[in-house]
Order: sequence, then structure tokens, then C-alpha cells
Amino acid sequence: MMLMLLVLRNCFSELGILFCTWLMGALVFGTIMHYIEVDANSGFDSVLYACWWAAVTMTTVGYGDMTPKTNIGKAFGSMILFISMIYIALPMTLIVSKFNTALEDWKQQERTQTYYKKRANELKKGTDEETADQCDDGSCRGN
Repeated sequence: MMLMLLVLRNCFSELGILFCTWLMGALVFGTIMHYIEVDANSGFDSVLYACWWAAVTMTTVGYGDMTPKTNIGKAFGSMILFISMIYIALPMTLIVSKFNTALEDWKQQERTQTYYKKRANELKKGTDEETADQCDDGSCRGN
């Protein structure tokens, strides 16, 4: 869980840009769809309803409560869906890359901690031969 929070914190600016541009896309595509479908009596009665449809379409949820009726509207809706799938997939490569980097750093930190714990236990038990050899002549300084 901490690893995911670390990745989210590292990707905060990218996710913020993604959300803002997605919101702008929903507003622009919704407005265009409203003007395409306004005369077709298809439920795009206002720009806000059309923006709702654009947001649902762009996230590929597709509730089906509103669908375009005109051929131009259907083609535009298909184009929006295709563009949004690519748009959402592209930043994922960056997020996955940052996750991989964070995971490798976390693994390295775990290995380092394990090494130092093992080393500390060896020194406490006095089984470290190097330390024992150094202390034989009485010049041990408490490494």
C-alpha cells in the first residue's frame, strides 16, 4: 500500500495534467455533440447533458442512458471513444515506469536493511571473524 501511495505521489503532476485535459476534452466533445444532436431529440437537450455523455464515453463506462441518433453523431461518438482509449493508455506507460522504478528502489532498500540487520546480528554474537581477528591484539575500538 505504501508503494502505491509513493507512486501516486511521484505521478501527481502527470495525473493532474491528465485529469485537467480529460475534463477539457469532455467539455469540448460534449459541446460539439450537443450541437450535432440538438435537433435529433436524442436526449442531448443541454450542453451539460452532452458533457455527461462525453465523460461517460471517454471513460469507456457507457451507461447507455444517452445515445446519438444521427449518423454524424454516431461517427463522432466512435471517434471520441477511440481517441479517449488512446489518451488514457498513453500516460499509463509513464505511471508503470515510475511504479517499476519505485518497486526496484523498495526492493533495494529491503535488501540493504536485511544485510545490515544480518551484519548487526553477527557483530552482536561475535561470530564475525574479521572483527574477532582485529580484537585479538587488544586494539578493538567497538566497530
